[in-house]
Amino acid sequence: MIRAFKRGIGLVNGAPAVLAGVFLVTLLAALPLALTLRQMIADSIGASGLAQPSYAWWQLFSVQAAGVGRAFSPSTLGFAAVLDNVSSILDNRPHVLPVALAGGAYALAWIFFTGGILDRYARSRRTRAAGFFGACGIHFFRLLRLGILAALVYSALFAWVHPLLFGAWQQLTLDYTVEWKAFALRATFYGLFGLVLCACNLVFDYAKVRIVVEDRRSVAAAIAAAAAFARRRPAVAGLYLLDGCCYLLVVALYALVAPGARASLWAVLLLGQAYVLARLWVKLLFYGSEVAFFQGALAHAGYTAAPPPSWPESPAAEAIIRS
Repeated sequence: MIRAFKRGIGLVNGAPAVLAGVFLVTLLAALPLALTLRQMIADSIGASGLAQPSYAWWQLFSVQAAGVGRAFSPSTLGFAAVLDNVSSILDNRPHVLPVALAGGAYALAWIFFTGGILDRYARSRRTRAAGFFGACGIHFFRLLRLGILAALVYSALFAWVHPLLFGAWQQLTLDYTVEWKAFALRATFYGLFGLVLCACNLVFDYAKVRIVVEDRRSVAAAIAAAAAFARRRPAVAGLYLLDGCCYLLVVALYALVAPGARASLWAVLLLGQAYVLARLWVKLLFYGSEVAFFQGALAHAGYTAAPPPSWPESPAAEAIIRS
């Protein structure tokens, strides 16, 4: 487990172009929303005749705004944005439509690039643009089918399991007179729901790994194989927990250095982008360590990544040479 974790760090740090690429995609996905919101704020301030925005203006803007402007609130700035994102997931709050559509497009981009990323990590060498985007194209529709199945599973969890858990919480706390007891019980239900989400995410992650590394075409078989792989190797959960601790560390560091209300706009922007970059690094660490663990557990030429569309490179031959 520790070896796979260290190997994952080496894979991510050894491919800085991958990190730079996903960071650029993240910026491009957010740019249309940012420009639209910028124009809405400028129009609102200009119409109000204010020299600079104030909290009273912000309240008025929140009431009158439509579309992406409805998402602009104090919770979208600094570390509060991190807490708001976590709360929106655990509390199953709907997103503003333009933000949801942008998120869907961003998720689709991630599905496309995941094939190339996993292929690059499985080979542990440069694949150049032709090999990387070739792997993206080869695995896209398989990963898209997996993404659709994952979306259905998560939708079912939020539609049925979430209301069931927190409906039970409301019934159990009807007679509580001590607030901290109700909060502790709610935190317990948050933990249970979070464990279910993490378990599903772990299985879907290893299904992606098996689709790319083994060149699987059946998504259902990849999910079943991933579940069996995780069930037979408890270290899989330990590695996932270790990667998750890295994410919590990034969040904790951002909470310590996040700018306050009087910080300059540039400080807010730069520290926010640094946090996004660190969070993307952790996401890639999940992929890198999972690939390393899978290949370490089932290491032979049949479990290397599928060859890129350029001849005569063969990852199976590479694995035989390395062994």
